[in-house]
This record gives sequence, structure tokens and C-alpha cells, in this order.
Amino acid sequence: MRRALLVLLALGAACARSVGGLGVVADDPAVIGTQMLRPGVEGHSCRTTVLGVPLRAGTPDVREAVQQMLAVDADANVVVHADVRTRALLTGLYNRRCVDVRGDVARVTSRLVLPAGPGHEHQH
Repeated sequence: MRRALLVLLALGAACARSVGGLGVVADDPAVIGTQMLRPGVEGHSCRTTVLGVPLRAGTPDVREAVQQMLAVDADANVVVHADVRTRALLTGLYNRRCVDVRGDVARVTSRLVLPAGPGHEHQH
């Protein structure tokens, strides 16, 4: 019986799934342009309970994971090409829920767009 329970927990208790990707994650919705600082950065926010007792208050938070990512570079203030995933390990005795974010850390830059004169509409 004990062995069957361990097999069941090992096979069915852990899961991970994508909750979709985001083009840009930023506090400022008026993002115009970005400069890449570090590609492929990961941030995680996890909460664990043991026998129903939380080891840390709250629930996993995508903003916490993003802040962790932005902390890797002093100039970073935006994450682009973000992939957000959730995962959970639930045994009843030990439970762990996480939000994972992976993306490119960048900084917002100003972008100046000048109108083209007549006859130059399609030139870059």
C-alpha cells in the first residue's frame, strides 16, 4: 500500500503548464521602445505549505517573479517576450505552488519618429 501511494504521488502530483506568453511586461503601459540588456532571464515566485502550515505568507505572484528578473541589471525596467508558467507539487503533506517567468530583460528607450517627406513614405 505504501509503495503504491509513493508511485501515485510521483506520477500524478507534479504538473507544469504554460499560461501563455506576453509581448511586454512593464509597470508603464506607454512603452515605446526597448534596449535588450539580458536575454533568457528567469524569475520565480513560490509558496510552500507543510502539513497545511504556510512557510511564507501569500500566494505565488507574477509581479514578484518579474521584480526578481529586473534585479539582475540596474538599468532594467521591462521584461519582453515573457513566458509565464505555473507549476505545483501537491502531496497533502508537502505542497508547493509556483509562478515562473522567463523572458528578456530590457530597458525602456525613447523612440523618435519623424514624418517622411513626400515621395519617401516607404524608405527606412
